[in-house]
Amino acid sequence: MAIQAHEIITEYEVLFGARTGVTVMVPVVSAFDGSAEKPISFDISPENPRDIIINANNKPVVLKGMKKDHLDAAVSRGFIMFYEMKDDEIVRSTLCNYQKKQ
Repeated sequence: MAIQAHEIITEYEVLFGARTGVTVMVPVVSAFDGSAEKPISFDISPENPRDIIINANNKPVVLKGMKKDHLDAAVSRGFIMFYEMKDDEIVRSTLCNYQKKQ
């Protein structure tokens, strides 16, 4: 069954540090609004193992085409940090925990 995404993210930059893990810089994602009250989570897409599905306030967001080593690191650490950007400035950071579908 296909996932109906609220938003699809194709333009982003991934930073990886041994101490900080996977950080993804993206334009502002409206579905992340309210994530301070209700944390967001991600899982690997069953349709494409290089895509992640982010559950943000019951609005699925798909981040397309991550590198396998970045996905593996995010899963093993249990999180991804998103930095939302506007005009080359970070306007919000959002922690996204790994939650495997059951």
